[in-house]
Amino acid sequence: MFRFSKAVLPLLLVFTAACGTDLQRASAQDLGAALRAPAPAVREGTGVSDETAKTETAKAETVLVRGGALPQRVTRAVSASDPLRVMVIGDSLADGFGMFLEQMVAQRGLPVTVINRGRTSTGLARSDFYDWPGQFAAMAAADRPDIVVANFGANDNQPIRLASGTSVPYDTADWDAAYKGQMRDILDTAAGAGAVFYLLGPAPDADSHRNALLSKANALFRDVARQTGAHFISLPAITGGPNGEYVKVANGATIRSGDGSHFTGAGY
Repeated sequence: MFRFSKAVLPLLLVFTAACGTDLQRASAQDLGAALRAPAPAVREGTGVSDETAKTETAKAETVLVRGGALPQRVTRAVSASDPLRVMVIGDSLADGFGMFLEQMVAQRGLPVTVINRGRTSTGLARSDFYDWPGQFAAMAAADRPDIVVANFGANDNQPIRLASGTSVPYDTADWDAAYKGQMRDILDTAAGAGAVFYLLGPAPDADSHRNALLSKANALFRDVARQTGAHFISLPAITGGPNGEYVKVANGATIRSGDGSHFTGAGY
């Protein structure tokens, strides 16, 4: 049976983060139920705060200590004056999810600030183009997220070029180790920031060559999550067919875009 649910990702992300007891002081279960409920009419002045306008290159005033254990839950109280801070990082698929999540929480007036840091054409393989471990360290110090959601993989079917200048050939054991190392650096930073981390196993792709990498990335990310305490969510198990394969239409709705990689609005 097909397992796709349009609301499953935001529900999974917020549902397990424990916080407090109504929408002004909300528990994660309350927030999850509110995300699932029909959105009320949009009221003037309703929306998330303007933290998304910050640049990822902003100089952080606080220096984070990297490493340590990743927390499993958000334990602080959440309120309208001190909302839950959810940061989304990764490639253009992450950017799309971040935009969808922003819309959901804004429409429902929830005490959640979505900090969307998804960036088109980026990944973990090309730190010479965009250094995600280094950039995330600055983001985490500046924005202090309670929860981080990461989606990587779609642009990574190529040799790894580290910020240090080292190059690692694609489809080798050294590549696998270096790729996991890139993600582990991000997770170490998140642990130092005290952020709960959700690592998404990338969704299947219509292109067979790219899909081979995405299947490998799922396995590598699952291993890293198991080793570090990050929450791993397999998107092939949620958005794929019975065997995790690519599907474009589910339950009568087109969930993937024409390029075979991104999601439609219905897909998010």
